[in-house]
Amino acid sequence: MKTPCLLQKILVFIIATCLFFIPQLLQANAGNERIITDMAGRKVAIKGPVQRVVTTFKPASLCMLSLGLANTLVGVDNSSRKDPLQVSVWPDIQHLPGVGTKSMGINLETLVSLKPDLVIFYSQNDGLPATEKLTAMGIPCIVILPESFDSILQAMEIIARAMGNSQRISFVRDQMDAVLALVDDRLADLPGSREKTGYFASTLGLFSTTTGSMLQDEIFARARIRNVSSHLTGYFQDISPEQLVEWNPDIMVLSQHMKKSQVRLLDLAPLQGISAISQNQVYRCPSSLAPWDFPSPLAVLATLWVAQKAYPEQFADIDVLAQADAFHRNLYGKTMTKMGGALEDAID
Repeated sequence: MKTPCLLQKILVFIIATCLFFIPQLLQANAGNERIITDMAGRKVAIKGPVQRVVTTFKPASLCMLSLGLANTLVGVDNSSRKDPLQVSVWPDIQHLPGVGTKSMGINLETLVSLKPDLVIFYSQNDGLPATEKLTAMGIPCIVILPESFDSILQAMEIIARAMGNSQRISFVRDQMDAVLALVDDRLADLPGSREKTGYFASTLGLFSTTTGSMLQDEIFARARIRNVSSHLTGYFQDISPEQLVEWNPDIMVLSQHMKKSQVRLLDLAPLQGISAISQNQVYRCPSSLAPWDFPSPLAVLATLWVAQKAYPEQFADIDVLAQADAFHRNLYGKTMTKMGGALEDAID
């Protein structure tokens, strides 16, 4: 009769042990799961370490490099593979598989074959439908919307939390704040009556402009330039030549990647009365590396650069290239000059 009693005791011990440890094991596993709310308001569950990341547009790739997380990338948008800054900072990126582009579409078959732990998407075009498909396949996706300086930092914070690595966020924020503080300080005494008006033409063409919902609007605003198209909403909006003449901006900035055929439209006779054109205040947004009008930490340099163009007397002693060199060195380990970069803001 002793054997059954012993078995009962063993069973009781095993059951008690399980009751004690299982909740702790479940709690431990739950601790490895991070619930991230992305910038589209989606709640995303991410388990364990993230070691394989795919980005689907250039701003996401630039955020990864700024956070020092490039070595986790296993696939990127096609344009990042050729981006001079990214290739210089992390040469391996040019050999990664390309998964497409935001404008031309993402190749989900290639993306899935990379077996990512995390995919970073955009909300425009086919971004959200693609995240739904991948989420249904068990692949975590986060959506970022970097269209202001604050939202650039917010995007990087979300990426860092998803990666379980937030060590560099404060450092990146400090670098951005330092450039903006310099601009704020130099323009603090500028009377409102001296503020200039500005027009920003997108990559799509001279008569495609940015709106008050876009990063370029904040670049102008922080430089104390009133964006003539700030009242427009959404993304790039087409305007007529007559509208541009009516706005008559004091300064015009063309996207770095605008085609020369579009730049030549500046020679149209009806436009010659525009102040920016008649006063030779038309520039390309630098730089020859990753453009500063793309959503990334580099965008604060566009504010410094355009503020000096608009108000040169306030920035007479400021060397924008030297400031850009220091910013690039702090974030990417190399100066802009050493990476072969130049401002290249002249209209050719």
